[in-house]
Amino acid sequence: MSTETTFEDGKLIVSRVYPAPRELVFEAWVETSKVQQWWGCAATTSVRSEIEPQVGGQYCHHMTIEGVGEVPGAATLTEFDPPARLAFESGSPAGPDETMLVTVDFTEVEGGTLVRLVHAGIPDMTVEGDVELRDIIRGGWTAALGKLDAFLATPSEG
Repeated sequence: MSTETTFEDGKLIVSRVYPAPRELVFEAWVETSKVQQWWGCAATTSVRSEIEPQVGGQYCHHMTIEGVGEVPGAATLTEFDPPARLAFESGSPAGPDETMLVTVDFTEVEGGTLVRLVHAGIPDMTVEGDVELRDIIRGGWTAALGKLDAFLATPSEG
C-alpha cells in the first residue's frame, strides 16, 4: 500500500490504509515499545519515546538520525480517544508563540484501518539552504507511515 499526501488549506494531509485491526494500529501509536520500532524518517536509527496516553500527557519522540544526531520532538496530547483519534501539539520552528497540531484519525475500512493524519501550522519557511520545511515534514511522515506498515506486518504484531 502507498502513502498519499496532499496540502490543503495550509495543512499537510497524509493517508494510508493498513491491513490490520483499528485497535492494533492505534496501539502502535501510543505504546512506547511499539512506537519506538517505527517512528521517524527513513534515516532514523533509533527512537526514545515518552508517552503519557491521556489528554495533557507527553507525546515525545527523540530520534537519532544518521548523519545528524539526536533530534528532540516534544509534544502534548490534546485529544486521546482510543481507538478513533489522537492529536498532539508541539512548538514550531517559526517561533515560541507558534504551534503545530497533528491530528490522527483511525477509521475501520474494508480490509483494515485507514490512518488519516493532518499536520497543521507548518510554517512557510526554508531550512538547510533552500529546502522547504513542509517537504521535510512530508518526507518524514511518508517514511514513518511506511515503517509502521512494515512493523504491523511482523508476525509478533499480527
